[in-house]
Amino acid sequence: MDLFSLLTARGGAARRKDLVSNGVSAHQLSAAIAAGRLVKPSRGVYCLPNANQALLTALCAGADLACISEAKQRGLWILRPPVLIHVSVDHGNALDGTFKVHRSAKPLMVLDICVQSMRCLPELDALCIVESAVVQGAVSIPALRRRTTGRRDVSLRKIIDQIDPFSQSILETVAKYHLRRAGYSFQSQVYIKGVGRIDLVVEKVLGVEADGRRFHSGTEDFEEDRRRGNILMIGRVPILHASYSMLVDHPDEFLRLVRLALDAYAPTDQSRPLGKSRHSQ
Repeated sequence: MDLFSLLTARGGAARRKDLVSNGVSAHQLSAAIAAGRLVKPSRGVYCLPNANQALLTALCAGADLACISEAKQRGLWILRPPVLIHVSVDHGNALDGTFKVHRSAKPLMVLDICVQSMRCLPELDALCIVESAVVQGAVSIPALRRRTTGRRDVSLRKIIDQIDPFSQSILETVAKYHLRRAGYSFQSQVYIKGVGRIDLVVEKVLGVEADGRRFHSGTEDFEEDRRRGNILMIGRVPILHASYSMLVDHPDEFLRLVRLALDAYAPTDQSRPLGKSRHSQ
């Protein structure tokens, strides 16, 4: 991997020692700076002009990204962006108020990031990160359980118990979290003939689609959405569409609509459960 590919893979910034250990020479660094393709913002730190600013700030302070900041850097699901830059240090030097400091050994593995997030963040924010790590195959549920066996890890084990390895999006995770807390039973990724999978079925009656990731990018997408909607209507399958704003900013409104929809579509003796699911809770 050449210098620029290496930096790009690391978020656009790295320490000199890490670059050298990956085969980058002093001559390459000097030549890149002279050509204006590389910047040296701090002693021992090099970056591309478009480097991740949180990463660059951390490196210049002698720290590494950690917790939610590193989770974001690695492409895990972030519900709300952090106000502070979360960093990990292995020294005792004080950092300013820009940072939230986590004391830990380096380098951080995904398992470490998950544990940090569960200890540091609100339950739902942590669940989004940890569940996405499981979904992406970056960490396993058994590994998480092995790291959280202590007496002070009860809240962490509660988060792990909620992980659905089949979740398809952060909004699906958020919807399930609110439904679970409200006491509803539900199935995820339910297959309906002629339609495909819908995100959730609540109380075997109401379909829920978390729509934050769906955009009509073209005629084919639009027509497919209309086709699915028509089949669901003909089959008398009620669908509640939940947006990002509703699920994240107004969860009480989401639950109110779920309750109203369930009341409106209360099953009769002749009603049959909807579809087949990958997972029930």
